[in-house]
Amino acid sequence: MPAVRWCFDGTMQIDVIDPASVPDDVAEALADLSNAAARVDAPHLHPVSGGHLQRRLRYGHADRPSTHLFGAVDGSGGQSHLIGFAELDFPEWDNLDLAGIDIAVHPHYRGAGVDDELLARGMAMIRGAGRSLLLGGGWLGSDAEKLWLRHGFTVASREAQRRLVVADLDWPTLDALYDRSLAASADYDVAVLPTPAPADVVPGLLDLHRAMNDAPMDDLAIEDESWDTERLRRYERAMTERGIRLHRLLARRRSDGELGGHTIVAVEEDRPRLGFQEDTAVVRGHRGHRLGMRLKLEMLRRLRTLEPQIESLDTWNMESNSHMIAVNDALGCVVVGRAQTFQKKLTA
Repeated sequence: MPAVRWCFDGTMQIDVIDPASVPDDVAEALADLSNAAARVDAPHLHPVSGGHLQRRLRYGHADRPSTHLFGAVDGSGGQSHLIGFAELDFPEWDNLDLAGIDIAVHPHYRGAGVDDELLARGMAMIRGAGRSLLLGGGWLGSDAEKLWLRHGFTVASREAQRRLVVADLDWPTLDALYDRSLAASADYDVAVLPTPAPADVVPGLLDLHRAMNDAPMDDLAIEDESWDTERLRRYERAMTERGIRLHRLLARRRSDGELGGHTIVAVEEDRPRLGFQEDTAVVRGHRGHRLGMRLKLEMLRRLRTLEPQIESLDTWNMESNSHMIAVNDALGCVVVGRAQTFQKKLTA
């Protein structure tokens, strides 16, 4: 039973759930609701399982649970049904004023104020924690988009989800691109990075993660991400605990051994047909050698051998990131969904 319950609207209540230990039946209900919402808002998304959500909520990207999780429950008819949920996440290394909030409501229960109630509870928790900047995402045309605008959030960035369908890859064209990128980056070698990363590579690897701070952020009022050894190790542990295989490639300059770029693809054990692009970044002093293109093509070649079951690779880009979009388009990626990030600054 929940440790905390807020009642609203007669037969409905909001139950607090511990993200670190979500019971199996609750996890399945969360997955069912997420999948039902996605079929309406983003039908291109692949379904998730209860186990998938349990592991994500418990470990996230930093080997720690989400900060808060609570669900809206309809108790009418003598049975309880999960009809919506809200998840809060508070960064701990940087952006200590920031709170991310994700809200989903089952399509059958939309328009009844459930999302407004979940947001009100979430904002109370955020204020109580002293956080003042809220970020929430929403697919174009979705109920989430309407929720944020209704409560005074503004559009801070626009993103697109792109998909590379493996069966449609044009390998002759990709091989020609690879040859050109190889010629432009002839001073570099590309190497496989195991998980966990060897200690002697970590300082350069942290620079590669920080290089993502150079990517366009549009109007997001956020500061640069901070990376240290602890954060890197917790990221690696979180991926392992979630049953995610990381394929990581590094570009190293031959003359001095300095790391110039990296790319990461994640493959989940419970959805092995899918690949997900994590970071691809090139450090500023190493740009202009087509390293981003070479790394991505080297990764595709590697996955063709090691993960032949993969059917698609998904990646996400800010709509303003013209350079990386050009790379992804050249590989054959197609846009499957568009979304926006909304932000709101809370007054004291």
